[in-house]
Amino acid sequence: QPVENVGYSFASADMADEMLGALEATPGALPLLQFAATRLWDGRDGRRKLLTRASYDAMGGVSGTLATHADQVIGGLSAPAQRLARAVLLRLVTPERTRAVVDASELFELAPERSEVQALLDQLVAARLLVVQTRESEGATVELVHESLIQSWPTLRKWLDESHEDAAFLAQ
Repeated sequence: QPVENVGYSFASADMADEMLGALEATPGALPLLQFAATRLWDGRDGRRKLLTRASYDAMGGVSGTLATHADQVIGGLSAPAQRLARAVLLRLVTPERTRAVVDASELFELAPERSEVQALLDQLVAARLLVVQTRESEGATVELVHESLIQSWPTLRKWLDESHEDAAFLAQ
């Protein structure tokens, strides 16, 4: 209805139902739906006032939109920043492949200069891939923005597969 309220429509009547259906069994579905809806809106056909199937498919549907976005963000980093991003993201996943909540101080140990890690964290937070929570006396914690990154982002899954032994060692 919000789409129709501003004079737009979906290219096919089943797109909205498909988006909701894709999230049926997803914990924390609302932020992911909001992200996907924003991306779909950004790709709208303004001339025809239409949210197109082509745009929806190009973003990877609801389940793939965050993964597609993550690849674009990581791809836009310098090679050293990409290596650091890989190390940071791997620390934010448990050996059981769930989101880990990690003290920011632990992530600062991943590079010789704290400022390198801070700059990367700032970029990944601005890109809506990470969330930083600041606790009054204990410092900040960092975590992935959504569990779907672990399940639906092929790049992260590949990194996790490649570093399985390292993850088990860190957990111990």
